[in-house]
Amino acid sequence: MVKTTLVVLAALTATARAHPPVDDDYYEEPPPPDDGDDDDSPTFNMFGFDMGIGGMSVQGTRMLAMSIGLSTEHPVFKRTRVFGEYDWLWLMSRDTDAQARAGTDVMVPRPEDHATGHRAGLGLRRELKGKGMGSARLFLDGELGGSVALINDNRTGVAVVPAAFAGVRVGYDLYSRSDDSPSRTFETGISMRVLVMPDGVGAVFGIGMFWGN
Repeated sequence: MVKTTLVVLAALTATARAHPPVDDDYYEEPPPPDDGDDDDSPTFNMFGFDMGIGGMSVQGTRMLAMSIGLSTEHPVFKRTRVFGEYDWLWLMSRDTDAQARAGTDVMVPRPEDHATGHRAGLGLRRELKGKGMGSARLFLDGELGGSVALINDNRTGVAVVPAAFAGVRVGYDLYSRSDDSPSRTFETGISMRVLVMPDGVGAVFGIGMFWGN
């Protein structure tokens, strides 16, 4: 009888060692959060509109260009996106000062020099710096791309103006946590680009608003 009791006690002791009692205060450390550095994680597709103002060189004439257009963006990687743009352009001549230097009387009436046009562009956008703050995120992007503009000038006629551009873009994203939201993110960005064209160099300053899902 004593031997049987000792055997039972030994078995219970071994079971207790193999399965220690549950501590109600025990806390399992959660896995580390995603720091957002995984370059293969997709982000949102974006669609929106932008407006810009700047200078262009069309057939040797410097022109002030204003634009309004549509833009779409697709993520290739988390920090690298491809984007496409379409802009409607309105341009007017900026050569009044050149006429003055050439001795032409700027007070003499002359035909108004203006133009309209269409521009399509394609490029890559890469996040250079980003910082998240709850449901908001600030960013600084770099851009590289090219565009082709079809310009109809009232004095010189139709011209095709290709351009390469490089620039930076700064702005912020606001995110929605609701699965029912038609737009999971809203973005506002301000951009500055340098354009290289066959007849010279120009610059464009723009602002845009975009939605993504």
